[in-house]
Amino acid sequence: MKSPKTSLNEILDRFTKDVLYGEVVGSTTDCGVIRLGVDAEAKISVESGALRFAPLDTPGWGRQGVAYGPFTPQAGLAFGVFMLNGHNNSQTLLQPLKAVHRPSAGQPHPSPQNPFKTHFSSTLLQENLAVGWFDHPAPAQPLEAGQAFVMQGHPIANGRLCAATVQGLHHLLLDIPNIPIYFLSVLRAKGVIFYAGSTAGNRHLPALPRLRPLAIDPYDLGAPALYAGIHQSVLGENGGQADTRVYGVRVVHVPEWQGYGTALIVDPQPQLGRKAALGGVWRLEGPGMLLVPREPGGLFHVRLTAPASLIWRYRDPDHHLSLELSPQEVRLHLRYGGKAYVLAREPHPYTTQDPHWVQVLDDGQTLHITLDGSPIFSEGPLLEPRLGQETGVGLKGQAADLEVHPREINLPLTLELGRPWQVKGQQTVFAPYLNQAAENLLLIWEPTMGPGNLMPAEGGLTIEAAGLERTLYTIPWNHPSLADVECEILPPEKNRKRPAQSRAGLCFWQDAQHHLVVALSLDESEHAVVATLRFAGYENPHSKVWTHVPDKLYFGVAVRLRVVCDGGQFQVYLDDEPVLYRALRDIYPGADRLEIRRVGLALSGYGQDTGSIFRTWVARK
Repeated sequence: MKSPKTSLNEILDRFTKDVLYGEVVGSTTDCGVIRLGVDAEAKISVESGALRFAPLDTPGWGRQGVAYGPFTPQAGLAFGVFMLNGHNNSQTLLQPLKAVHRPSAGQPHPSPQNPFKTHFSSTLLQENLAVGWFDHPAPAQPLEAGQAFVMQGHPIANGRLCAATVQGLHHLLLDIPNIPIYFLSVLRAKGVIFYAGSTAGNRHLPALPRLRPLAIDPYDLGAPALYAGIHQSVLGENGGQADTRVYGVRVVHVPEWQGYGTALIVDPQPQLGRKAALGGVWRLEGPGMLLVPREPGGLFHVRLTAPASLIWRYRDPDHHLSLELSPQEVRLHLRYGGKAYVLAREPHPYTTQDPHWVQVLDDGQTLHITLDGSPIFSEGPLLEPRLGQETGVGLKGQAADLEVHPREINLPLTLELGRPWQVKGQQTVFAPYLNQAAENLLLIWEPTMGPGNLMPAEGGLTIEAAGLERTLYTIPWNHPSLADVECEILPPEKNRKRPAQSRAGLCFWQDAQHHLVVALSLDESEHAVVATLRFAGYENPHSKVWTHVPDKLYFGVAVRLRVVCDGGQFQVYLDDEPVLYRALRDIYPGADRLEIRRVGLALSGYGQDTGSIFRTWVARK
């Protein structure tokens, strides 16, 4: 639809009024602004205080999105979105087809042993979500028409967070779990800066209201008017589906971010002996010229012309990191204790002496380094904790347009949109010693569903002979509004005689028609945690919600699975890291709360389990 002729000043959309599917575009926010966008299949709605994007039957850009505007570009104009993507690894075929969770004639159907697995062509639509500034309320190609956060599917990891910039797609963080994220993109005098925050315990992002600076696009889009937009191309991955939920949207001008914003150092033309635009006077020390900001940098963005180096974590000439760009290769150096180490090196394909953009993300423990937006040395993070609290920043050779931002910032109050639900039990109610599997211990657990038998095993208990049927063993639970359950699970070791598989997990039980099961899904091709909800006797095998955990789940290695559920929503942890969050209404719209009457051990029934062992087990309220 056409946008209003006058530009807006600010937006607040909390989705307090329900809107039917297909009627969101053209509806009015609480602040009286018309929602723009595109809804080609009438799959967008507002329900239970959140915007809902349901999976498209024909995936593709330019078919599903909500936008606000137009806005006149000005430095300090900030666009914040607090949301939960349906699945960060959503991806599908480029050709129009029925949604990936509903195979059409001639397409491979999900395996009955594991319904969320299908096979796809090597031609994939990899990017599934774009959130940021665009030159149109319904761009046909958002990645080419905007400066935005982008979520990209990945062959192994659970999705990669990127930034769409004027010069192309910039890779940021790999393996983003399926939990709520606050995305913030701020216009500057020239370009855009990106920030994000999430839940406590996230390996990549700080807990709200803290945000992490993640990327800088130093170029302008060049449009006279901009639209703040949320656009989806595909939802569903490997035969599974989950709706995207947007909890709040805010566009507001932040006066303190009109200039250098959150930067510690800014200097377009660094020069020895001259005062930087922000950060002090450059002085000669050790390997180059140096500035010392008040705290360690977390985002470094600079233009280097080989041969040149970026220096950081600088303590003294014998202690620092440096990234050296030569005409032939890029090298990461560590100087420590007077000794020099080459931590990584990689040839680059550039034959000219053109300048190149270098970006480093540094949280004090790990490094993400890109050259002109592409990762170098490693797709994922490089582990390097040494000198993690040092603050010195230096340059050597020809460098320009240096910016350094801190590792975290505070979200301004004007951009607050709420916090992720992250409740934990405070009192231990039940903690049996599963590694003392005597007969009286077995009697604690009551058979609740399925044919499997709970048996003693080395170091704990196991459920035998369950086949492909769900099996639950539970205990009574007298706290129906909250259960915080944790169990150490030892998946089976690999076996030459038969494939090793694990489907072991935890359950939250109201009755046979209403229960939630959260379990591992580990086999030769899958390393995941999967949550399945049965509600009013209905359970759609394609409506499981799940997350890849390739670096946390291994055969023969114990893992602590913890699930907190209040009957309306649940949060899943592996070894204390949050990996999956959902509200029950996100899975089945309109679902009521689950009254938790029993909790216990589970085999999901979606695939075989070849001998997982339940070890230590704790329940808290």
